[in-house]
Amino acid sequence: MADELPANEVAKLTVDSLATNLFLSGIGVWRLSLRQDDPRRGFLTLHESFCSLFGEGGGGSCMLLTTFVEDFVHPDEAARFLSALEVLLQGQDERFELELRIWSVARRDWRWVNLHCSLLTPLSPDGALEAVATVLDIHNNRQALQALSAALKAKEEASKALDEGQKRLRAVVDAVHVGIFDFDVTAKKLSYSPQCGEILGLEVCELGTTLKDRRRFVLSPDYELALDAIEDHLQGLTPEFEVISKMRRRDGETIYVLDRGRVVETDFFSGRPTRLLGVMLDVTKQMETEINLAESKERMELFFKAANFGVWDYDVAAGRFAFNEEFLGLLGRRADELDGAYEEWLALIHPEDRASAEAAFQAAVSGQADSLATEIRFRRRDGSHVWTYNVGRVIARDEAGWPSRLVGGVLDFTARKEMELEIFAMAEQEREARLGRELAEESARAKSEFLANMSHEIRTPMNAILGLTHLTLQTNLNEQQLEYLQNIGAAGTSLLRIINDILDFSKIEAGKLEIEAAYFNLDALLDSIIKLLSPQAEKKGLSLTLNCPSDLPKDFIGDQVRLGQILNNLLSNAIKFTEKGSVAVTVAMEAQGPVEARLRFSVSDTGIGLSPEQLKLLFSAFTQADASITRRYGGTGLGLTISKRLSEMMGGRIWCESELGRGSVFCFTARLKLGDSPAEDVDRSEMSFEGFSALVVDDDATALEIISAALRHEAMDVVAVSAGLEALEWLKIAAKPPELIMMDWKMPDLDGLAVIELFKQEGVLKESSVVIMVTAYDRDEVLSRARELGVRKVLTKPISESFLHETLVELFSQPKAAAKAPKRKRLVEADREMVKSIQGAKILLVEDNEINQLVAGRIMTNAGLSVDVAPDGSRAVEMVQAGDYDLVLMDIQMPVMDGLTAARTIRGLGYGSLPIVAMTAHAMSSDRQLSIEAGMNDHVTKPINVAELFQSLVRWIPAKFDDPASPVL
Repeated sequence: MADELPANEVAKLTVDSLATNLFLSGIGVWRLSLRQDDPRRGFLTLHESFCSLFGEGGGGSCMLLTTFVEDFVHPDEAARFLSALEVLLQGQDERFELELRIWSVARRDWRWVNLHCSLLTPLSPDGALEAVATVLDIHNNRQALQALSAALKAKEEASKALDEGQKRLRAVVDAVHVGIFDFDVTAKKLSYSPQCGEILGLEVCELGTTLKDRRRFVLSPDYELALDAIEDHLQGLTPEFEVISKMRRRDGETIYVLDRGRVVETDFFSGRPTRLLGVMLDVTKQMETEINLAESKERMELFFKAANFGVWDYDVAAGRFAFNEEFLGLLGRRADELDGAYEEWLALIHPEDRASAEAAFQAAVSGQADSLATEIRFRRRDGSHVWTYNVGRVIARDEAGWPSRLVGGVLDFTARKEMELEIFAMAEQEREARLGRELAEESARAKSEFLANMSHEIRTPMNAILGLTHLTLQTNLNEQQLEYLQNIGAAGTSLLRIINDILDFSKIEAGKLEIEAAYFNLDALLDSIIKLLSPQAEKKGLSLTLNCPSDLPKDFIGDQVRLGQILNNLLSNAIKFTEKGSVAVTVAMEAQGPVEARLRFSVSDTGIGLSPEQLKLLFSAFTQADASITRRYGGTGLGLTISKRLSEMMGGRIWCESELGRGSVFCFTARLKLGDSPAEDVDRSEMSFEGFSALVVDDDATALEIISAALRHEAMDVVAVSAGLEALEWLKIAAKPPELIMMDWKMPDLDGLAVIELFKQEGVLKESSVVIMVTAYDRDEVLSRARELGVRKVLTKPISESFLHETLVELFSQPKAAAKAPKRKRLVEADREMVKSIQGAKILLVEDNEINQLVAGRIMTNAGLSVDVAPDGSRAVEMVQAGDYDLVLMDIQMPVMDGLTAARTIRGLGYGSLPIVAMTAHAMSSDRQLSIEAGMNDHVTKPINVAELFQSLVRWIPAKFDDPASPVL
């Protein structure tokens, strides 16, 4: 806290806290002077704390006791009060306590108080005594039947409050390392707190007890200045005294100490100060900073003089300039020759430079720009012109945010300008040679722009497809509709990957492709790729299998997007070039260290294969293996080129082993860091299947082995057979029915459904057995019949180990529970959770495409955000000026006014703190840079990635929608 508050404020806080401590305790104090012969004629002195509480006049005021009883004590309590005083005077007791009502001038009503009176001195020979009374306001707490206990409790709480106040005060003093000194003006005695000694590296007893003792550690002339400041305050010339003195510590170090204080007690009759309270605070760092700033200013002025750098200072309201000596010298003029008017400054500029200079200056004055930088020729007194580089910046603004002061400077670079003109003449001779290079660069730019424009044109409808799919998934859907929409989303994502391939190729050529490092789960990655491509294999009747050993680590750190891009490309090619047979994905550990592993991924097929000549051209850009193959199968020829580069960037390599007519095996390696997934990403059940028995039936030997191995990894006892009749014979002789039966659908002789019917006819299928149908073909065709036969689940090949585990947990932990909550609800809840901290924020969506307006607007409103729509940049500028938005989502390519121009216009109007996020189909890295340069805060691409969009909103919307933080005390 000491670092946050200026020294004088810390001192004032401490003194004020001490002065108000008694008042905060809620206790007033009287002092009574009584005589035995006539107690009603005694005097009562009201302490400042009593006056503060009840408004009875100035602190230390004195009045006759008779007057007080008549005017201030309620008539019903006056007799009891005087009787209690009589008891003291008679010596029957040394104290008394009672409750009575007194008149409060401040509140103008009778207030119940608890009065506790005690003798200070015994009865003197002349019959006089002194007593003190504490007065506690109990008016609001008094209860008719519990008056005594309430008064005692109030007294106890008041005492506790006083202790707590003192503790807090001590804590503040200790925290800010403030020393406290107390000066008894009458006795001229000075006392210090331990912190004073710590500041000076001395013991408290070494500080002395008089002001003269301070001469030992306060350096002259600061000693005399401090004494004068204290004396002026004691004479009432200042409301408080404050002085900074140089002091010498015990170790010889010179420090700066702030002394600040004020009179806290005065004599009642004379009004002279009797006590002064103050603080000492080490302000060495602050003083050194001020000294350094002053020295820095002096050095800067010397630099300006040495560098002949002219400085100007413009007051916007007055419309006048102030110039330093160097600026005047640059123009060969005296200070009395210029009055600093704006028109005069403009007249000094060369006519050819006047328009550009004025435009730059007015842009800064009007708030359209924070700075200016122009080359200006100024007219000297002798009529010649000097070339200058003129720079300036807005350094102050008024309450409305408009510039109120600009400061800048001019640097003479006439000699350099003349040299530049000479160089320019020489450079003109080389212009023809440069034209050739520019034409080549223009060709490259045209290619890049073509790729970017093609990406934009495709991304716009893709945004509608993926966005509307996302929104539809949040509506009421049956299971089949849900699956279809999920496939649409997956297919759209696949198409988006093709677009990204085009961009990736352009990035590879430019050397700007980067590999990310993030946590990912290998099983989840493989499962998503297999699910995406399974329909293609199913359509061609291919067997698609996945073999990922169970003992292989699953959690890695790497670029799962690029890894999935390679796998997706290789697997798509394998399916495309295979007419019958199978396609298999295999993952193996090639090498493993303590923190890193090298994985080998293989995609094998029984397709057409490749000749040695074709293999040589395989990884070249824009080529396929053979012209005839290109005509038959199509393709851009970019996929393998990109895959090769990505594999190399991940520390691996890619190759192909193939024989014409006998299939191919594409392999690639990648180096990945080992890592545990964050806790929130792990969702595997600890349920054990040890001791369970399973029967697996599949005519495909590879699939049979993979599924059996996965179940054995779950600690199940597995029996694997390749035909339905063989399974029937095993069930007939089995000691007990298996807990799980996994049945392939399409098999020779009898398909899986027919086998299940046969099991039922023979009575070998028990109610307790869980039956899962496995198929590599049309899942919808088998789904309805399977349900009729009691099949609990229909899974599509290939089945990853993680997905199989989740399925088993679902079926065996809640065998008859209702289906999981629809995904649409989880999507809505997930969206709302991401933007929970900013729900209710007001968003301006600037978008000309009506479908994109619907998609983006509905995504945000479903998540609890308020959305207004502007169809172009011009309308967006108007709505920003008329509304109160928390963020602007700005498209780039729009009619009337584009997004970049709109963003610059909004910034120029003074909306510097309003977050603006580009949301555009322009996805090149250069597009992002253009958005940032136009004044936008962020750049998200279309098609809309909901998570990416919401992360950007949460990042840039101000935190006023969060719960307010607790105040710092």
